[in-house]
Amino acid sequence: MKRVIQFIKTSSLLCAATIFFSACMKDKITHTYQLRTPVYATLAKFRQSIKAGAAENTSAGGKIVVYGNYIFLSQPYKGIHVIDNSNPSSPKNVSFINIPGNEDLAIAGNTLYADSYSDLVVFDITDPAHAVAKNFVSNVFPDRNIYYYSNYSTINPDSINVIIDWVVKDTTVDFNPNGGPYIYPGGGVLYFSNCSNCAMAAQNLAVPKNTAPNGTNGSLSRFAITGNYLYTVSGGSLSSFNISDYFLPDKKSTVLVNWDIETIYPLKSSLFIGGSSGMYVYDAMTSPDSPVAVGQFSHARACDPVIADGNYAYVTLRDGTQCQGYSNELDIVDIRNINSGYSSLLKTYSLTHPIGLSKDGSTLFICDDKDGLKVYDATDVNNLKMIKQLKGAEAIDVIAMNGIAIVAATDGIYEYDYSDINNIHLVSKL
Repeated sequence: MKRVIQFIKTSSLLCAATIFFSACMKDKITHTYQLRTPVYATLAKFRQSIKAGAAENTSAGGKIVVYGNYIFLSQPYKGIHVIDNSNPSSPKNVSFINIPGNEDLAIAGNTLYADSYSDLVVFDITDPAHAVAKNFVSNVFPDRNIYYYSNYSTINPDSINVIIDWVVKDTTVDFNPNGGPYIYPGGGVLYFSNCSNCAMAAQNLAVPKNTAPNGTNGSLSRFAITGNYLYTVSGGSLSSFNISDYFLPDKKSTVLVNWDIETIYPLKSSLFIGGSSGMYVYDAMTSPDSPVAVGQFSHARACDPVIADGNYAYVTLRDGTQCQGYSNELDIVDIRNINSGYSSLLKTYSLTHPIGLSKDGSTLFICDDKDGLKVYDATDVNNLKMIKQLKGAEAIDVIAMNGIAIVAATDGIYEYDYSDINNIHLVSKL
């Protein structure tokens, strides 16, 4: 009984104090918020902005493709830089293709394929400096779906609205301890919208065939072209597109590989898919519409680009990423009997923080992050020999061909001449 009485007394005092302070408080309490009003455009209008324009300064390097005398460098979620590399000692940034939501790209003939969020955009690059969008294949990467409400095979781009910008201003409101304006969970903004068919675009925001050669992708690519097919990895799945008519990609299938896949590398009719827990090999010859798994190599959890030659696969593992791994190494895997489902780890080499890699003949190039580009003689895979370490660039990915190693780094493009393997040297930085 005493405990109950004490509780009532305490409660009474608290109530009295609350009334007293409420009566004495004469200052008005206000809160200032950032009011963000979305600006909408139809998907059709949004797509009109996807086009080539004036060159822009390169920044954090993304995926790279070499096509003839041109380098195509993606700037994540922004678009693609087009660089005239006719003279590697003096590359010229000639245009920028605005592609919101872009991450990956590949080139077949005079046709550039690039993702824009969940769409596949097809460009005519007969004149690489003036790419022209020719076709949009809607919602083929559903894991990146931000403005579709269903997987309709036919989409009317005039019926879908996309947030393309925000009008931002501060607004001050009276503080109400019993309620108040809705605060958007993203971080102190008021969000008002009465648009019933809108979606938010992230801010950081029959055609004749041709016979021109395909582009060469870096090792971090999620797009690969072999034969008449474009293969993509996204959201744990491998998708195939028949591109016999280059401007009319026809999606054929999507097969589940694993939840952790990251990269794809084509070698003849085989597809080498890198994941955070292993390498997966698919045969794209027997059934190009729907490739079949033929082999797998498992490793400790780590992010994992992969390239291959006729006998071996070269896999880099690194820590400190979303893959939550702890290894920093190069694994060399024997794949001579991969079509029989057999592969084996041949050799492991310790590295600092390896990312992308490339191979030209017996010369192996590895991007080792802040340690720069490392070049090895890989004639004997059981005994790699360091030829040279080129510091200065935080190297992300590399394409080595015709005596020039093109490196995508955190601050742009570096090019190294290795035509004389005993005198590898920097020739340009863009």
